[in-house]
Amino acid sequence: MTPLYIDVHIIHSSPYSNLNRDRQGAPKMATYGGVSRPRLSSQHGRRHSRTHMEEALGTRAIRTRGTPLAVAKRLTATGWDETTALATAQMLILAADVKGLGLSDAGGTNALLFLPETAFDSLAEIANSRRDVLTKAAGAAAKAIAEAKAKAEAKKAKSDTEDADAEEEEEAVETGPLATAYKKIPAAERKELQAAVLEVFRQRNASIAAYGRMLANEAGSTVAGAIQMAHSIGTHAGPSQIDFFSAVDDLIHDAGEETGAGHMGDQRYTSATFYRYATLNVRELIDNLDGDTATAQQVTEAFLRAFPLAIMPAKASGTAPHTVPHLIHIAVRTDRPVNLVGAFETPIPATTNGYVTASLDALNAHAAAHARMLGTSRIADHAHVTLSDTEFTALGDRVDAIDDLITRTLATITKHTS
Repeated sequence: MTPLYIDVHIIHSSPYSNLNRDRQGAPKMATYGGVSRPRLSSQHGRRHSRTHMEEALGTRAIRTRGTPLAVAKRLTATGWDETTALATAQMLILAADVKGLGLSDAGGTNALLFLPETAFDSLAEIANSRRDVLTKAAGAAAKAIAEAKAKAEAKKAKSDTEDADAEEEEEAVETGPLATAYKKIPAAERKELQAAVLEVFRQRNASIAAYGRMLANEAGSTVAGAIQMAHSIGTHAGPSQIDFFSAVDDLIHDAGEETGAGHMGDQRYTSATFYRYATLNVRELIDNLDGDTATAQQVTEAFLRAFPLAIMPAKASGTAPHTVPHLIHIAVRTDRPVNLVGAFETPIPATTNGYVTASLDALNAHAAAHARMLGTSRIADHAHVTLSDTEFTALGDRVDAIDDLITRTLATITKHTS
């Protein structure tokens, strides 16, 4: 079957802001073409485009360590005792018997799970359908946990310090008795529980089909995402900038007894024109949706709107960085994805005309160079929408609005998938 990809290329000017922070709170940076540039991580872009896409589709996937807690909350809402509900929900995680997947001290899982929002209800239904056997095991585990905690507290009272063995024993208090109690459930019932829980873990919705999921050591739950997204980088060099700020203490100010700030500090910001790129593998999306081309079209439409227009709200209250792209170029390809970031390997130089105009011209020239080298026979269609008055002939037809661009792209996809 002929490959089918949708490449989305964006030139987007962002004002003085801090859209994506590193662990020190400074804007993320990257070195490309020998110079340091502002960067937005791909994880950042995927998160915001995914949540906007889910809002449009009306369906969510949840990434969390709190699956047992969410399931326990549903069980208590139907009359379960809180302690029994949590122990039961935790045993469902153990029932999956996935190597490396366990429980944390906080009561959740030790790794993030990415599941359809409906999965929590499904797991609660499993618990309700096997309530007798699970509550019996949960009761035994609760008793063992209480005894182990009492023993640990008594031992701690006899010693001024805790040795390594005591620390290990306390860490095992929450999981050991649960695992022991669960293993006392008859093997046939444990096998049924494992099958039921894994069936839930393997569920996928539109969001998971698009963005993928990886659960180590459980191949049936792993989904290769149809969407790949690059880190967005500045088309030019640019360091972060330091903003010194102060805050007034209103009561001191009103009293007129003192002058000066109630608080002072500094924050880092940057401003940049970014090149943003993502690609959607249409064939893989349809496969992930078990051949449902209608849903694949809905997902594609939602993504093509979410990726360019998703609001990235970091520090928005003090910067209001709500700009839209200067250019959105979409190409439907029948060979392979093509990232055009090479247009900016040589950084756009600083001029009094800014960076946007030169960035648009560089992207157009680079696309033309690709067309000469690769030919255009594998471009099923390409077009662009722009705030500029300039015609960018290497980027396909110019259309008036993003709605027109998306409609045209979807028509091309329909032609190649129907």
